[in-house]
Amino acid sequence: MAADESISFPHLGIVFKNLKNSVSLFGIEIAYYGIVIGLGMVVAIILALRDARRNGQKEDDYIDAALFAIIFAIIGARLYYVIFQWDYYKAHLADIFNIRQGGLAIYGGVIAGALVCVIFAKKRKLPMWMMLDTGAIGLVTGQMIGRWGNFFNREAYGGNTDSLFAMRINILDPNVSVTVEEGVKVIDGTYIQVHPTFLYESFCCLCILIVLQLYKRHKKFDGEVFMLYLALYGTARFFIEGLRTDQLLIPNTKIPVSQLLSSVLAITGFSVIVYRRFHLRKKREDQSLVEQAKLFAERVHDGQTWELEDGNKISYYEGHLLPVYREVMQYNIDGAEQILGATALLHDTLEDTDTTYEELKSQFGAEIADNVLCLTREENGSYDRYIDHVIQNGSDDAVLVKLADRYVNTVGMAYLEDSDWRNKKIKEAKYMLKNFKTREVQENYRRAKELLLEKIGREVKKINENKG
Repeated sequence: MAADESISFPHLGIVFKNLKNSVSLFGIEIAYYGIVIGLGMVVAIILALRDARRNGQKEDDYIDAALFAIIFAIIGARLYYVIFQWDYYKAHLADIFNIRQGGLAIYGGVIAGALVCVIFAKKRKLPMWMMLDTGAIGLVTGQMIGRWGNFFNREAYGGNTDSLFAMRINILDPNVSVTVEEGVKVIDGTYIQVHPTFLYESFCCLCILIVLQLYKRHKKFDGEVFMLYLALYGTARFFIEGLRTDQLLIPNTKIPVSQLLSSVLAITGFSVIVYRRFHLRKKREDQSLVEQAKLFAERVHDGQTWELEDGNKISYYEGHLLPVYREVMQYNIDGAEQILGATALLHDTLEDTDTTYEELKSQFGAEIADNVLCLTREENGSYDRYIDHVIQNGSDDAVLVKLADRYVNTVGMAYLEDSDWRNKKIKEAKYMLKNFKTREVQENYRRAKELLLEKIGREVKKINENKG
């Protein structure tokens, strides 16, 4: 191997000469390792934000989460490495804080980042599993890019090989200090020829990213994409870890900790996906749409509350969604029980939660999803225009649910003190009373529509009398 060759792939005809592991900027040496890790983080955030935007989630939440996750992921990655290399670091404590030459274990970063995401979601009352799904897209992207930091540091390589992708590393390279791991053969006293395990892992991460991007459109539950990431990455890492010569071992054993953890994560990920899919399939077979909608609505509205007159609070699901459901169901409209009932339970889902239209459509069908979409008011949109849209474009089920929703809201305002908010709602109710009368519905819906309009009218009158 020529003296000026730093790294080469002899069977591929690729040679890198005089390859340094840092660049000097204004007299300060900046390691390529850090630059590559930083680039991976930036691209990871960009992809995660893009995924969040497509799913109707707030990008600001992910930016805030990323600020915490990145900091603690770096700390976690370093701690993981130091813990399993403690025999060295207990005698070199100052080196614990020197990460310029590497020493970040990806699994430590994954664990710390995931924990931060869970805590952040709980604190902000955000959908934790949905955030983990989106985070998985960014995470595997960051890993794919970040692994190339090992290339510049000449580390994280495997054992001796003469395979197609065999990599030669010049151990006498003046640009960087190369550590020859135990069991690796030095050839001609100048170089080692080994498995480029960093390259294998980077390529596997690229494949996983493609699979996750395709799979996420077909997921059946929140958290499934994250579980698939754990399963696929765990499987790939298990085999790649077996090739590496710098394995972190469980103290007093010869068991590679990352290989053991990989097997646990792979088994866990695949098991959760199989179990949840089987469970959901069985539950769908055993439940009506209304029963599914009850469980779904209660879950996605978790944390939202409805304040009672005495100051106590109950869940929004119990305080509003169930009353609307009970109101429409009492009219016993033949053949409408499932669609009408599910629409009533889900009517605020797109407006008040992070649920997407595609999720509703996948689980409850296009008819119910379209009803809910029609009943979803545009942000900052005119209420009159919204009502006109429901009247003109909504199905009979959507029309009835909107009237029941208004009636439940109006009853809840009967004893409120005079306020701008109450006056606004009464104005909206009057607009509905006037305009819904013109909407024609099927014969079996007609009586229910008329009764709801009468009931809303009585409540509005009662409130006006109390006001007077």
